[in-house]
Amino acid sequence: MGIGRYDSVRVPSAQSPKSLLIRFTSTYLRARWFIGAGMIVITALALLIGTGGTYVWVVAAAGVVILAHTFAMRLWDMHDASVALVIDLTATLVATMIVSSANHDPVPALLTMVGASVLIPLFLDGWARVAVAAYVTSLSLGTILIVLEWDFTLAVGDFIGAFFLAALIMGVIVAIRSRMVELEAARAQTIGVVSHELRNHLTGIIAAVELVTDDGLDLTPTEVGEMLEMALQQSVEAAEVIEDLLVASRAERGVLDVVPEIVDLAPLTETVIRRTSFEQGRIRFHGPGGPVWATADPLRYKQVLRNLLTNALRYGGDEVRVSVVARGQWASVIVADNGPGIDPADESGLFQPYQRGRHVASAEGSSGLGLWIARGLAHKMGGELTYRRESGQTVFEISLPVADTPDHSNSPTGVRVGSASVSG
Repeated sequence: MGIGRYDSVRVPSAQSPKSLLIRFTSTYLRARWFIGAGMIVITALALLIGTGGTYVWVVAAAGVVILAHTFAMRLWDMHDASVALVIDLTATLVATMIVSSANHDPVPALLTMVGASVLIPLFLDGWARVAVAAYVTSLSLGTILIVLEWDFTLAVGDFIGAFFLAALIMGVIVAIRSRMVELEAARAQTIGVVSHELRNHLTGIIAAVELVTDDGLDLTPTEVGEMLEMALQQSVEAAEVIEDLLVASRAERGVLDVVPEIVDLAPLTETVIRRTSFEQGRIRFHGPGGPVWATADPLRYKQVLRNLLTNALRYGGDEVRVSVVARGQWASVIVADNGPGIDPADESGLFQPYQRGRHVASAEGSSGLGLWIARGLAHKMGGELTYRRESGQTVFEISLPVADTPDHSNSPTGVRVGSASVSG
């Protein structure tokens, strides 16, 4: 396979999709109604039970400021979460500054600084994030100094602990948000690729059927057969794309099941090769010379092998070799090609969803899920899928548990004996 090549998509890094931030923003702007009202309710309860302190009313004032600005944004149909965040933080910081000073307690200011560390990285980027974080930190430090009567030694001790906690929270949230943005971009691109692929298949099917049913065309039986064969092939490929998406969805929800059987891997492998090899002579099968019995779900095994062959045909060299061997307790199916292989820097993400080698152009129809699905299914069947470079070859190896015999009497518990037929 080509350097840095495997079945996945490139995650856009220059322009992150806005849909994720829009959802965050919408949620926060709606939550401001509850934040403002909650501050007022908390103040009222504190005053009722007599534990509010002298200046607890400023918390209610901060809630009123937040509610008023929220109403103004709704009235003028504004959706700028960054401005709303700065106003909310300012109102809250001023309130905590007054409460902390009145009660000679730095804890409210410290908690506000830590709480702000959750919101700032969610809605702000670049210099805006740095500026607002510095603004919050400065006000919090100033409040602590006032509360502790400008005792720098005592203030620094309290401040440093809260500062590092806030910095840790911000770092974690920034990392999580970045990963979510990458996944959002990859999912969006995958949907586009899959939609394009399905449309291409449907276009081929429709065109073939229109030609066959056109009374104005005098097609020979051979031509009709070719059109129907093309429509069938396009239908099979479209079904395979849909099946990959269904498997990915079930895997992500943790509801993907397999049905293990005792099967002969050789005829199953030949079946997949016949259905996958559209370039005659490019895939060479080296049979084992006899049955290789293994415990596997035949449907899922075919899907694993199909993904590996498709990957090799898209990105590999001009020759793909498939062999089936028994190795001790494992039955192995090896897919090798004479391509230059995967960039070592990309190997760590080889079996991750929505990943792509950095030196590879996007392949037509590549969904970014093939290798991830293949390894997940191999694991579900009690096996493994690995990658390596060997003797100048790019090698993917599927390892499945060996079954000693196809007889029912010796079948593992919960495993049924499957047919070894190669038809279809």
